[in-house]
Amino acid sequence: MTPKELKKCGVIQPDIILVSGDAYVDHPSFATALLGRALWDAGFTVGVIAQPDWTDHNLKSFKRLGKPRLFFAVVPGAVDPLVNAYTPALKKRSKDSYSPGGRLTRPERTTIVYTNALHWQYPQIPIVIGGIEASLRRFAHYDYWSNSVRQGILADAPASLLVYGMGELALIEIAKRMQQGDTVDTIRDIPGTCWTMSVGEFRKNPPEDAVVLQSYPNVVGKGVFANAYATMYREGHKRLVQPHPKTVIVANPPMRPVTTEELDHLYELPFTRKQHPSYKEPIPALEPVQFSLVTHRGCFGGCSFCAITHHQGRIVTSRSEDSLIREAERMTEMPEFRGTIQDVGGPTANMYGCTCKTWETGTPCPDKNCIKCGAFTNGTERQLALLERLRNLPKVKHVFISSGIRFDLIPKGDLGDHYLLELRDHYISGHLKVAPEHISERVTELMNKPRNRVFYDFHVHFESLQKRKTPKGKNRQYLVPYLMSSHPGCRIEDMIDLALYLRKYNLYTEQVQDFTPVPMTLSTAMYYSGIHPLTRQKVYVPVGGEKRIQRALLQWKDPKQYDLAIVGLLQAKRSDLIGDLIPARGKFPKEKKT
Repeated sequence: MTPKELKKCGVIQPDIILVSGDAYVDHPSFATALLGRALWDAGFTVGVIAQPDWTDHNLKSFKRLGKPRLFFAVVPGAVDPLVNAYTPALKKRSKDSYSPGGRLTRPERTTIVYTNALHWQYPQIPIVIGGIEASLRRFAHYDYWSNSVRQGILADAPASLLVYGMGELALIEIAKRMQQGDTVDTIRDIPGTCWTMSVGEFRKNPPEDAVVLQSYPNVVGKGVFANAYATMYREGHKRLVQPHPKTVIVANPPMRPVTTEELDHLYELPFTRKQHPSYKEPIPALEPVQFSLVTHRGCFGGCSFCAITHHQGRIVTSRSEDSLIREAERMTEMPEFRGTIQDVGGPTANMYGCTCKTWETGTPCPDKNCIKCGAFTNGTERQLALLERLRNLPKVKHVFISSGIRFDLIPKGDLGDHYLLELRDHYISGHLKVAPEHISERVTELMNKPRNRVFYDFHVHFESLQKRKTPKGKNRQYLVPYLMSSHPGCRIEDMIDLALYLRKYNLYTEQVQDFTPVPMTLSTAMYYSGIHPLTRQKVYVPVGGEKRIQRALLQWKDPKQYDLAIVGLLQAKRSDLIGDLIPARGKFPKEKKT
């Protein structure tokens, strides 16, 4: 982080300098630490410039470590910078959990700002960009925050290469190529990377075996945008090309998933699990994950609104039990450890141990619906075995699952009952997080979530198991459903039905997610185009004030939401619920019978 630390490590000039939008925390849940440790382990020296002052006219903090021998790598942060900066209602957030004391320090379009600053200071040094911001913007994309379709980020940022997905393998390969003398403009074949070529070169010598997406700005048209998304969705395992006015962006096929052995090795590197000692204030994002374990990568859930699949991939790679036990044992030796492992999971906790024969090919099936596939093998027994071993470690008092589970992955019958009872008795403190998101059939279908009947059956079963005998001192537990308002296809009537369902089954929660159209998701393509790209069916899109009304209806107990909720009830001709679901305020006009 500092010249003094480089000198202490015997480094005069680092091979690679990572420029991070997050404060530096040496923990495997933070991308900069994960990449930095992986590169160092591969034989490269690494410096880190965390949260440089981009408002300084002289850009001194960008020059803190001098110039790298090979390249700069910009890592904008663990969370998309614009999601981190704004609420779904486009209100500026007041805190940044990835900064000391929660202060706001990063620019909104972190990658573009940082790469321009670096290029201005060191025009001859290659810049590689990556992380979730660049990964989701590798093609022309709808940008919710400017309400426009923007170019692929390589057309805006002066970078040499873009690494998409989980970038360790690709970044190490880039470093090895440059170490052996390859220039960055000749590195065009590494999977999981994007590069640019001139318009003239593309016309004379287009890349072989490439699928050409509709060009920018033609793709700004809503119908064309939907077509381009459908092509990208179906052909994403191939080389994709998208022409832009001044450059052509080429995306190579995805990098292969890491193996179990590689994932074990990566997460067992000597992370201190602490923030850098130079910080005088705590970094809020560290506290809830400091003593957590990442069990796997990838998510095959395929939720339409989620970006994880497009970043980590659909193929799940699970770590070995022995590796996780070794990591847990090292955690327990830390003086700060108080006996609780805060979370054991990943994007979805009970995807650990799941396997499929077709994943061995490195390419998911075309229909991309793993849960209903006969070749799929559930990992429930492996997860239970791991949790039991962790629970029995010396110095471990509690092992919790905080990252949520897929209720539709829980097996039927005795094994499923045993799993839920084990969770109840040992691995959840008071609440189990699940994500039905909605109960409307048309909305869950567009979300690619299980139908409401699946959630209802699970809820009834969960409650019945609560009545069985519990260990001494163990209280009953409750479901915490994650719910979403304003998803494409969702109308005010659907939100009223959801509110009534939650009231009927006593599932009210203040945790409500208002749909945010992040780049590259299927839901965002629906939101912008008003079309389902894969079926070509028109989709209703709630916008503006209706988004606020839909959210208010899910928070009907909050007095601050009464006025908006009443507006929604009147629009849906459900004034019968005023004074019932929502307290009455004054007199309201009676609805005319039709």
